[in-house]
Amino acid sequence: MGFDDGIVGPVTREKVEALAREMADDQSSVAEFRHEGFDADAANGGFAFVLDAGLLLYSYRGARGITLDPGDDVGRAAAVDDFWRQSRHRNRPLALGDVSPWHRAAIAALVARADSVADLPASAREGVDDVARADDLLVRLRRYAEPTTEAALAALAAHDHILAAPHETQRAHPCPVCGRPAIGVAWGVPGVCDDCHGKAECLEGRPVIGFNVTPLGGFIARHREDRSTCDQVTRDGRVRIGSTAAHMGEAKFGGVYAVVGDFA
Repeated sequence: MGFDDGIVGPVTREKVEALAREMADDQSSVAEFRHEGFDADAANGGFAFVLDAGLLLYSYRGARGITLDPGDDVGRAAAVDDFWRQSRHRNRPLALGDVSPWHRAAIAALVARADSVADLPASAREGVDDVARADDLLVRLRRYAEPTTEAALAALAAHDHILAAPHETQRAHPCPVCGRPAIGVAWGVPGVCDDCHGKAECLEGRPVIGFNVTPLGGFIARHREDRSTCDQVTRDGRVRIGSTAAHMGEAKFGGVYAVVGDFA
């Protein structure tokens, strides 16, 4: 278990302490920081642990964060207050009337399991004059939510970057492999959709997934079944999606792309 792996199952004091101890260089530095309001809020609260020079924060709902240890109880309380405020914000209730027509159309398509907002009846697309912009939202919502209205609204509350109405430049494009809506352009080349990205295989026919080496970038490919390094894709980026030749690599500002063609 590590910070990036997260805690599996219900978040408990014991699990958060175990994670803090795993992350700490100095075991004697690990100590719980108690915050009366945060500790008692069963909906949005959680646990805070000091470790080395950091403060590990974990909410009951699974949100986590780590910050530099402010050094005294006043500073630590302020850090917990900020995390707690963010937790309450992420978990605030939203209704369909609180979001834009673009979002309502994307939610309707998500719940209907439609490939595109264009597949909805006109009555469900009222106020949407550019389906590609609504499809951009649909793709993003699929990454965060199960196909229910409740899950979609919870995802919008938790992720402010998809709650705003889509900018005119935020437009989905047809996936070059299957034609379904896709987002993301790598080095000027439109990327494949999320489903096709997940079907990428190395030239030996083993499913692969790409990662950034560090938060600052770099690229490594691993085989999906055992997470072993795929030297071939890491080296030359060549993959296949079904019968289509494609390329996987590091996007310009981090992240991982998959595009069709012999692209380098």
